[in-house]
Amino acid sequence: MTRFVAARLAAALALAAAPGGVALAAGPFQEVPLPPPLHTSHTWSNLTLIAGAGLIGASFALSRRADESYDAYLLATDPDRIGDLYDRTITYDRLSSGSLLAGEAFLAAGVYFRFLTPPHGAHASLQLSPRRCGLSLGF
Repeated sequence: MTRFVAARLAAALALAAAPGGVALAAGPFQEVPLPPPLHTSHTWSNLTLIAGAGLIGASFALSRRADESYDAYLLATDPDRIGDLYDRTITYDRLSSGSLLAGEAFLAAGVYFRFLTPPHGAHASLQLSPRRCGLSLGF
């Protein structure tokens, strides 16, 4: 019984909505102009990518120096020289690790800022007019 009532109510509303009981075709959609594309400079993100690649390359050079210093440490016989070579090996190894980590962080930041951040001003906008109020959020 309820389906019958719902069907009659839907038919009555459809006929009442159209003047003369005839459905009218929808008008054309309003054309929404697109904003011109913003040309932004990617200089800082490109420099960050280059610095990251340079730091990663430097980490390999520092690692090679640490290996060479360790090889000299293994061949040394003078106790003072042994301590100096061991300290130099540890220093180069830590510099190599720090350079590699910093380079990876710079590469990640460069990729993020170059490709993943939205253009400036695209975060939120509020449009007020006499007939509407709209808030647009972009992430």
